[in-house]
Amino acid sequence: MEKPFYRFSPIPMKSDRIQLTKLIFTLAMLMLLLSSLSIHAETEPDKDTCYWHVKGSNSLNFNQIGITSWAEGGESSLAGAAYINYTVSYQKEKVRSEHHLNASFGIMRTELKKIRKTEDKIDLTSSLGFQAIGNWFYTSQLNIKTQFAEGFKYPNDSTVVSDFLAPAYLTTSLGMQYKPSKNLTLFLSPASGKFTIVGNQTLANAGAFGVTPAEKDTAGNVVVPGKNIKAEFGINVTARFTRDVFTNVNLDSKLELYNNYLDEDHPNRWNIDINWETAIVFTINKFLSSSLRFQMVYDHNILVPRYDIVDNEKIKISEGPGTQFKETFGIGLAYKFGQ
Repeated sequence: MEKPFYRFSPIPMKSDRIQLTKLIFTLAMLMLLLSSLSIHAETEPDKDTCYWHVKGSNSLNFNQIGITSWAEGGESSLAGAAYINYTVSYQKEKVRSEHHLNASFGIMRTELKKIRKTEDKIDLTSSLGFQAIGNWFYTSQLNIKTQFAEGFKYPNDSTVVSDFLAPAYLTTSLGMQYKPSKNLTLFLSPASGKFTIVGNQTLANAGAFGVTPAEKDTAGNVVVPGKNIKAEFGINVTARFTRDVFTNVNLDSKLELYNNYLDEDHPNRWNIDINWETAIVFTINKFLSSSLRFQMVYDHNILVPRYDIVDNEKIKISEGPGTQFKETFGIGLAYKFGQ
Protein backbone atom coordinates (compact mmCIF):
# COMPACT_ATOMS: atom_id res chain seq x y z
CA MET A 1 0.00 0.00 0.00
CA GLU A 2 1.44 3.37 -1.01
CA LYS A 3 1.97 6.08 1.55
CA PRO A 4 -0.08 9.26 1.19
CA PHE A 5 1.72 12.08 -0.55
CA TYR A 6 1.68 14.34 2.50
CA ARG A 7 3.80 11.83 4.45
CA PHE A 8 7.14 12.65 2.87
CA SER A 9 10.10 10.46 3.60
CA PRO A 10 12.71 11.16 4.74
CA ILE A 11 11.42 13.74 7.25
CA PRO A 12 13.26 17.09 7.02
CA MET A 13 16.10 17.50 9.49
CA LYS A 14 15.45 19.56 12.60
CA SER A 15 17.82 22.28 11.38
CA ASP A 16 15.84 22.51 8.12
CA ARG A 17 12.61 22.95 10.03
CA ILE A 18 14.16 25.65 12.22
CA GLN A 19 15.44 27.53 9.18
CA LEU A 20 12.04 27.28 7.49
CA THR A 21 10.28 28.46 10.65
CA LYS A 22 12.56 31.50 10.88
CA LEU A 23 11.88 32.43 7.27
CA ILE A 24 8.11 32.10 7.62
CA PHE A 25 8.21 34.10 10.87
CA THR A 26 10.24 36.89 9.23
CA LEU A 27 7.83 37.17 6.30
CA ALA A 28 4.83 37.10 8.63
CA MET A 29 6.26 39.90 10.80
CA LEU A 30 6.97 42.05 7.74
CA MET A 31 3.40 41.56 6.50
CA LEU A 32 1.96 42.34 9.94
CA LEU A 33 4.08 45.47 10.38
CA LEU A 34 3.21 47.01 7.00
CA SER A 35 -0.45 46.02 7.30
CA SER A 36 -0.67 47.73 10.70
CA LEU A 37 0.85 50.87 9.19
CA SER A 38 -1.78 50.91 6.46
CA ILE A 39 -4.61 50.46 8.96
CA HIS A 40 -3.22 53.27 11.10
CA ALA A 41 -2.99 55.58 8.09
CA GLU A 42 -6.58 54.83 7.08
CA THR A 43 -8.25 54.95 10.50
CA GLU A 44 -6.42 57.86 12.17
CA PRO A 45 -6.06 60.67 9.64
CA ASP A 46 -4.80 63.85 11.29
CA LYS A 47 -3.12 67.01 10.13
CA ASP A 48 0.15 65.27 9.22
CA THR A 49 -0.86 61.81 7.99
CA CYS A 50 -2.46 63.21 4.84
CA TYR A 51 1.08 63.63 3.53
CA TRP A 52 1.78 59.90 3.96
CA HIS A 53 0.52 57.21 1.61
CA VAL A 54 0.88 53.50 2.28
CA LYS A 55 -0.02 50.73 -0.13
CA GLY A 56 0.98 47.15 -0.64
CA SER A 57 0.10 43.61 -1.50
CA ASN A 58 0.62 40.20 0.05
CA SER A 59 0.21 36.96 -1.84
CA LEU A 60 0.73 33.28 -1.15
CA ASN A 61 0.82 31.00 -4.20
CA PHE A 62 0.56 27.21 -4.25
CA ASN A 63 1.18 24.40 -6.70
CA GLN A 64 0.49 20.73 -5.90
CA ILE A 65 0.65 17.48 -7.85
CA GLY A 66 -0.53 14.20 -6.31
CA ILE A 67 0.19 10.90 -8.07
CA THR A 68 -0.86 7.42 -6.95
CA SER A 69 -0.22 4.33 -9.11
CA TRP A 70 0.05 6.47 -12.26
CA ALA A 71 0.95 4.21 -15.20
CA GLU A 72 2.73 6.93 -17.17
CA GLY A 73 5.01 7.72 -14.21
CA GLY A 74 5.69 11.01 -12.50
CA GLU A 75 6.34 12.29 -9.02
CA SER A 76 4.13 14.02 -6.47
CA SER A 77 5.22 17.49 -5.49
CA LEU A 78 4.17 20.44 -3.37
CA ALA A 79 5.38 24.02 -3.87
CA GLY A 80 4.57 27.39 -2.42
CA ALA A 81 5.82 30.97 -2.59
CA ALA A 82 5.10 34.11 -0.58
CA TYR A 83 5.38 37.61 -2.05
CA ILE A 84 5.17 41.00 -0.36
CA ASN A 85 5.33 44.37 -2.09
CA TYR A 86 4.96 47.56 -0.04
CA THR A 87 5.33 51.24 -0.80
CA VAL A 88 5.40 54.05 1.75
CA SER A 89 5.59 57.59 0.35
CA TYR A 90 5.62 61.08 1.79
CA GLN A 91 5.19 64.38 -0.02
CA LYS A 92 4.80 67.84 1.46
CA GLU A 93 5.42 70.95 -0.58
CA LYS A 94 8.78 70.38 -2.32
CA VAL A 95 9.97 67.41 -0.25
CA ARG A 96 9.29 63.88 -1.44
CA SER A 97 10.33 60.53 0.07
CA GLU A 98 9.59 56.97 -1.11
CA HIS A 99 10.35 53.58 0.38
CA HIS A 100 9.78 50.29 -1.47
CA LEU A 101 10.07 46.77 -0.07
CA ASN A 102 9.84 43.79 -2.42
CA ALA A 103 10.48 40.39 -0.87
CA SER A 104 9.68 36.79 -1.76
CA PHE A 105 10.46 33.27 -0.66
CA GLY A 106 9.41 29.97 -2.22
CA ILE A 107 10.11 26.28 -1.64
CA MET A 108 9.33 22.98 -3.36
CA ARG A 109 9.24 19.43 -2.02
CA THR A 110 8.86 16.16 -3.91
CA GLU A 111 8.51 12.59 -2.73
CA LEU A 112 12.12 11.68 -3.43
CA LYS A 113 13.93 14.98 -2.88
CA LYS A 114 14.42 17.31 0.06
CA ILE A 115 13.03 20.81 0.29
CA ARG A 116 14.50 23.07 -2.39
CA LYS A 117 14.43 26.82 -2.60
CA THR A 118 12.71 28.18 -5.71
CA GLU A 119 12.38 31.88 -4.85
CA ASP A 120 14.39 34.09 -2.48
CA LYS A 121 14.65 37.87 -2.62
CA ILE A 122 14.91 40.97 -0.43
CA ASP A 123 14.89 44.27 -2.34
CA LEU A 124 14.64 47.52 -0.36
CA THR A 125 14.83 50.99 -1.91
CA SER A 126 14.62 54.34 -0.13
CA SER A 127 14.84 57.78 -1.71
CA LEU A 128 14.64 61.37 -0.55
CA GLY A 129 14.08 64.20 -3.01
CA PHE A 130 13.67 67.97 -3.19
CA GLN A 131 11.77 69.50 -6.08
CA ALA A 132 14.00 71.27 -8.58
CA ILE A 133 11.55 72.28 -11.30
CA GLY A 134 8.26 70.80 -12.47
CA ASN A 135 8.41 67.00 -12.20
CA TRP A 136 12.19 66.91 -11.57
CA PHE A 137 13.61 66.29 -8.09
CA TYR A 138 17.14 66.41 -6.69
CA THR A 139 17.28 62.91 -5.21
CA SER A 140 19.45 60.65 -3.07
CA GLN A 141 18.70 56.93 -3.29
CA LEU A 142 19.72 53.85 -1.34
CA ASN A 143 19.07 50.29 -2.53
CA ILE A 144 20.00 46.96 -0.98
CA LYS A 145 19.41 43.49 -2.43
CA THR A 146 20.06 40.14 -0.78
CA GLN A 147 18.25 36.90 0.13
CA PHE A 148 16.92 35.17 3.23
CA ALA A 149 18.56 31.75 3.14
CA GLU A 150 21.30 29.56 1.72
CA GLY A 151 21.18 28.50 -1.91
CA PHE A 152 22.71 25.23 -3.07
CA LYS A 153 24.22 23.83 -6.22
CA TYR A 154 21.39 21.38 -6.91
CA PRO A 155 21.28 18.41 -7.19
CA ASN A 156 24.25 18.70 -4.80
CA ASP A 157 22.65 20.12 -1.64
CA SER A 158 25.93 20.28 0.29
CA THR A 159 27.63 22.98 -1.83
CA VAL A 160 26.49 26.47 -0.83
CA VAL A 161 26.46 28.99 -3.71
CA SER A 162 24.70 31.88 -1.93
CA ASP A 163 23.59 32.93 1.55
CA PHE A 164 22.16 35.84 3.51
CA LEU A 165 24.41 38.84 2.66
CA ALA A 166 26.32 36.60 0.24
CA PRO A 167 25.81 38.30 -2.01
CA ALA A 168 24.30 41.61 -0.99
CA TYR A 169 24.31 44.59 -3.34
CA LEU A 170 24.31 48.02 -1.72
CA THR A 171 23.90 50.95 -4.10
CA THR A 172 24.01 54.61 -3.02
CA SER A 173 23.26 57.29 -5.61
CA LEU A 174 22.92 61.05 -6.04
CA GLY A 175 21.05 62.35 -9.05
CA MET A 176 17.76 63.52 -10.50
CA GLN A 177 14.37 61.83 -10.37
CA TYR A 178 11.67 62.47 -12.98
CA LYS A 179 8.11 61.65 -11.90
CA PRO A 180 5.49 62.90 -14.35
CA SER A 181 2.75 60.75 -12.80
CA LYS A 182 2.13 58.23 -10.05
CA ASN A 183 2.65 55.43 -12.59
CA LEU A 184 6.13 56.31 -13.86
CA THR A 185 9.43 57.08 -12.13
CA LEU A 186 12.81 57.62 -13.78
CA PHE A 187 16.00 58.09 -11.73
CA LEU A 188 19.32 59.18 -13.28
CA SER A 189 22.55 59.25 -11.29
CA PRO A 190 26.02 60.01 -12.71
CA ALA A 191 27.56 59.52 -9.25
CA SER A 192 26.63 56.12 -7.84
CA GLY A 193 28.57 53.77 -5.58
CA LYS A 194 27.85 50.06 -5.77
CA PHE A 195 29.17 47.66 -3.14
CA THR A 196 29.05 43.90 -3.63
CA ILE A 197 29.16 42.17 -0.23
CA VAL A 198 29.99 38.48 0.20
CA GLY A 199 29.61 37.70 3.90
CA ASN A 200 30.28 33.97 3.50
CA GLN A 201 34.09 33.61 3.68
CA THR A 202 34.13 30.33 1.75
CA LEU A 203 32.42 32.05 -1.17
CA ALA A 204 34.66 35.10 -0.80
CA ASN A 205 37.77 32.89 -0.93
CA ALA A 206 36.46 31.42 -4.18
CA GLY A 207 36.02 34.89 -5.67
CA ALA A 208 32.25 34.48 -6.01
CA PHE A 209 30.19 37.38 -7.42
CA GLY A 210 33.27 39.28 -8.58
CA VAL A 211 35.12 39.87 -5.28
CA THR A 212 38.89 39.34 -5.12
CA PRO A 213 39.57 35.63 -4.40
CA ALA A 214 41.93 34.29 -1.75
CA GLU A 215 45.64 33.81 -2.37
CA LYS A 216 46.74 30.21 -1.78
CA ASP A 217 50.07 28.43 -1.51
CA THR A 218 51.09 25.45 -3.63
CA ALA A 219 49.38 23.10 -1.18
CA GLY A 220 46.06 24.91 -1.59
CA ASN A 221 46.10 26.56 1.84
CA VAL A 222 44.70 30.08 2.14
CA VAL A 223 47.50 32.60 2.67
CA VAL A 224 45.48 35.80 2.16
CA PRO A 225 41.69 35.51 2.63
CA GLY A 226 39.42 36.64 -0.17
CA LYS A 227 37.94 40.12 0.10
CA ASN A 228 34.36 40.41 1.31
CA ILE A 229 33.54 43.68 -0.44
CA LYS A 230 33.95 44.90 -3.98
CA ALA A 231 33.45 48.64 -4.53
CA GLU A 232 32.42 50.21 -7.83
CA PHE A 233 31.66 53.77 -8.94
CA GLY A 234 29.61 54.62 -11.97
CA ILE A 235 26.26 55.62 -13.41
CA ASN A 236 22.93 54.29 -12.21
CA VAL A 237 19.64 54.43 -14.12
CA THR A 238 16.41 53.12 -12.59
CA ALA A 239 12.99 53.18 -14.26
CA ARG A 240 9.74 51.89 -12.78
CA PHE A 241 6.29 51.68 -14.32
CA THR A 242 3.17 50.40 -12.58
CA ARG A 243 -0.40 50.59 -13.83
CA ASP A 244 -3.70 48.74 -14.16
CA VAL A 245 -3.45 47.96 -17.87
CA PHE A 246 -6.87 46.27 -17.95
CA THR A 247 -9.67 45.75 -15.46
CA ASN A 248 -8.23 43.57 -12.65
CA VAL A 249 -4.85 43.29 -14.44
CA ASN A 250 -1.88 45.16 -12.95
CA LEU A 251 1.55 45.55 -14.54
CA ASP A 252 4.57 46.41 -12.37
CA SER A 253 7.96 46.63 -14.11
CA LYS A 254 11.34 47.87 -12.88
CA LEU A 255 14.52 48.23 -14.94
CA GLU A 256 17.90 48.88 -13.30
CA LEU A 257 21.07 49.68 -15.28
CA TYR A 258 24.53 50.19 -13.80
CA ASN A 259 27.86 50.90 -15.45
CA ASN A 260 31.16 50.92 -13.55
CA TYR A 261 33.20 53.44 -15.51
CA LEU A 262 36.19 53.13 -13.16
CA ASP A 263 36.57 49.34 -13.50
CA GLU A 264 40.20 48.20 -13.19
CA ASP A 265 39.52 45.85 -16.09
CA HIS A 266 39.25 48.49 -18.83
CA PRO A 267 37.32 46.35 -21.38
CA ASN A 268 34.73 45.68 -18.68
CA ARG A 269 33.93 49.41 -18.48
CA TRP A 270 31.75 48.96 -21.56
CA ASN A 271 29.60 46.29 -19.90
CA ILE A 272 26.32 47.29 -18.26
CA ASP A 273 24.76 45.42 -15.33
CA ILE A 274 21.06 44.80 -16.03
CA ASN A 275 18.29 43.79 -13.65
CA TRP A 276 14.79 43.81 -15.16
CA GLU A 277 11.80 42.56 -13.17
CA THR A 278 8.19 42.45 -14.32
CA ALA A 279 5.10 41.20 -12.51
CA ILE A 280 1.64 40.86 -14.06
CA VAL A 281 -1.04 40.25 -11.42
CA PHE A 282 -4.53 39.06 -12.37
CA THR A 283 -7.07 39.79 -9.63
CA ILE A 284 -9.78 37.12 -9.41
CA ASN A 285 -11.60 38.53 -6.38
CA LYS A 286 -10.73 40.28 -3.12
CA PHE A 287 -8.70 37.35 -1.78
CA LEU A 288 -7.64 35.35 -4.86
CA SER A 289 -5.22 36.25 -7.63
CA SER A 290 -2.80 34.74 -10.10
CA SER A 291 0.54 36.20 -11.12
CA LEU A 292 3.10 35.90 -13.90
CA ARG A 293 6.59 37.10 -12.98
CA PHE A 294 9.75 37.54 -15.05
CA GLN A 295 13.30 38.49 -14.12
CA MET A 296 16.31 38.98 -16.36
CA VAL A 297 19.80 39.61 -14.95
CA TYR A 298 23.14 40.27 -16.59
CA ASP A 299 26.33 41.02 -14.64
CA HIS A 300 29.67 40.47 -16.35
CA ASN A 301 31.29 39.75 -12.98
CA ILE A 302 29.02 36.78 -12.24
CA LEU A 303 30.08 33.46 -13.73
CA VAL A 304 27.05 31.49 -14.90
CA PRO A 305 27.52 27.69 -15.13
CA ARG A 306 26.67 25.99 -18.42
CA TYR A 307 25.51 22.38 -18.53
CA ASP A 308 25.07 19.62 -21.06
CA ILE A 309 23.33 16.26 -20.86
CA VAL A 310 25.83 13.39 -21.04
CA ASP A 311 24.53 9.82 -20.61
CA ASN A 312 21.27 11.19 -19.17
CA GLU A 313 23.18 13.20 -16.54
CA LYS A 314 23.46 16.96 -16.19
CA ILE A 315 27.18 17.76 -16.49
CA LYS A 316 28.79 21.18 -16.04
CA ILE A 317 30.90 21.90 -19.12
CA SER A 318 31.94 25.54 -18.58
CA GLU A 319 31.12 28.80 -16.85
CA GLY A 320 31.29 32.47 -17.78
CA PRO A 321 29.29 35.70 -18.06
CA GLY A 322 25.78 35.19 -19.35
CA THR A 323 22.16 36.32 -19.24
CA GLN A 324 20.09 34.82 -16.41
CA PHE A 325 16.33 34.45 -16.82
CA LYS A 326 13.60 33.31 -14.44
CA GLU A 327 9.84 32.97 -14.91
CA THR A 328 7.20 31.95 -12.36
CA PHE A 329 3.43 31.54 -12.57
CA GLY A 330 1.15 30.84 -9.65
CA ILE A 331 -2.34 31.21 -8.19
CA GLY A 332 -3.25 31.67 -4.57
CA LEU A 333 -4.37 33.95 -1.76
CA ALA A 334 -3.84 37.70 -2.01
CA TYR A 335 -4.56 40.82 -0.01
CA LYS A 336 -4.06 44.42 -1.16
CA PHE A 337 -4.40 47.69 0.67
CA GLY A 338 -3.94 51.38 -0.09
CA GLN A 339 -4.27 53.26 -3.34
